[in-house]
Amino acid sequence: MDTIEHWKHIIRQANSAFAHDHYVLAADLYQQAAVLLTQAWPEYEARSTDNFIPGAPDGTALLIICLSISVQNLAETYARQQRWRRCLATLNRALRQVLQLQAQLPDTHPANVALLRESCSLRRELCRFSQLAPVPQTATLPASATLH
Repeated sequence: MDTIEHWKHIIRQANSAFAHDHYVLAADLYQQAAVLLTQAWPEYEARSTDNFIPGAPDGTALLIICLSISVQNLAETYARQQRWRRCLATLNRALRQVLQLQAQLPDTHPANVALLRESCSLRRELCRFSQLAPVPQTATLPASATLH
């Protein structure tokens, strides 16, 4: 089974768990899917660099899209569990990873379009979840207290 087919299998299981409100299991499966793709990155990058044809479809772009889907779904499971810090940290980490990958590829590489698109998707989700996350309460001083 190739990487993308294996990813699809894991994602189907994760989506089923998510649909049945089994968020811990879903999160574990989405995380497994993301790790699978991250581990496959060097192989895909080498393959696409060796066979690089400007304008041609690229398997690396598909890998990036699948990774972004896995991360966004993982963040959603954390949000459903009210695990806001983990949700936001997951999206931030993935966004940094996507930006690092983009810096590694030549500017004309076809995967750069997917990296740009997915970095936008990750940023959008990060903004959305940041707005949904409760603002931590800060300690307030009584009106009679003064600061020195």
